[in-house]
Amino acid sequence: MLEKKRSYKGFHVALFVPELIEQGKPNGRVQISAGNEDIGIRFTPDWSHPPATQKEAEDWLFAYAAGIIDCELAGGFGIDLRNE
Repeated sequence: MLEKKRSYKGFHVALFVPELIEQGKPNGRVQISAGNEDIGIRFTPDWSHPPATQKEAEDWLFAYAAGIIDCELAGGFGIDLRNE
């Protein structure tokens, strides 16, 4: 599994992209944590339409994580992400 670390608006985003993505099965993982990494969330997607490449999967996972962060910073989900 390929691991990539990025940051977005002060949050750490760790992407775990599998070498093989199968339709309808949980594959890969995204972990979002605050700057001090003491709290965060993690999700594993089920791919209804698997991406064609690992790069496409990585881009999708990061875009999804960025959307979660943006929604939470706007007062969205109440998943208790903090950027302190």
